[in-house]
Amino acid sequence: MNMKWKILMVCIPISLLLLSCGCVEQPVETIKLETGYLEFLITDKNIEKFDHVNVTFSEIKISKKLSDDNTSWVTITSTPKTVDLIYLNLSNINETLGVAEIETGNYSKLWIHVTNATGVLNSTGETVDIDVPSGWLKMQHLHLFNITKGNNTILIDIDLEGSIHTFHGGQEYKFIPVISGFEFKHEKKIKVREHNKSKIKNMVGNHLPAIDIIVNNTVVKNKVTLDADVNYTLNASGTFDVDGDNLTYIWDFGDGTNATGPIVVHSFSDSNKPYTVILTVNDGTDTVSEDFKIHINKEHNG
Repeated sequence: MNMKWKILMVCIPISLLLLSCGCVEQPVETIKLETGYLEFLITDKNIEKFDHVNVTFSEIKISKKLSDDNTSWVTITSTPKTVDLIYLNLSNINETLGVAEIETGNYSKLWIHVTNATGVLNSTGETVDIDVPSGWLKMQHLHLFNITKGNNTILIDIDLEGSIHTFHGGQEYKFIPVISGFEFKHEKKIKVREHNKSKIKNMVGNHLPAIDIIVNNTVVKNKVTLDADVNYTLNASGTFDVDGDNLTYIWDFGDGTNATGPIVVHSFSDSNKPYTVILTVNDGTDTVSEDFKIHINKEHNG
């Protein structure tokens, strides 16, 4: 049954005090300061599978472009904090993730590091791990964060429903943060508000593909045990890219041979050492790799 969520507001007051003074008696010049508030909003979509979604934010930073070759980063928070997004949303509770002060000026990049996520299934009450394949959520094509004197606020709408994806027939979950809208305002005046998905996509850094591999109908974790000299299907067609980019696949089987494509067939000869298989996926912008071990079944072959 769908229900209308209240908006979650996660506040991050921003601030970094900068003063300058000389070694001899000189007038002390005070640099203009800015106190900002960085707030996160969850879109009002129901996640029917979960009663709770706990997400850990470990670092938030914003950059100021000093020149074409020089960028200065200001850390908003580097203290990990876990919040239950659904609970905060339904309870209309504010959560402060960090406190800092920031110098006035134009800031063009905002990076948010997500390091962990778990969920509680409402069907069984079981707590499940939600993998975070790409930890950084990067908004970095922005010329919007012109911090001026007073209180500034950045509101980010995270589409929780669009961010959690199911793999392996519902056995595994991955959290790939998707922004559905944002708002930048100074005190009570809204400067920028954007909910156009195409425009937002151009402002968000590329998401890495989330690799999904099945070998011999077995979900790959760290290793797979196979019989020697038998053709097996290695299937990575479930690999997901939230940006919808065209993906290329390169397999290195660890025995001196390679193959391309999401689905390949390969056999491994008897060996005293495990084979290290590496799958490399490219989305046209970035490359991500995943490796696992192939062990040969000695009992069956010997």
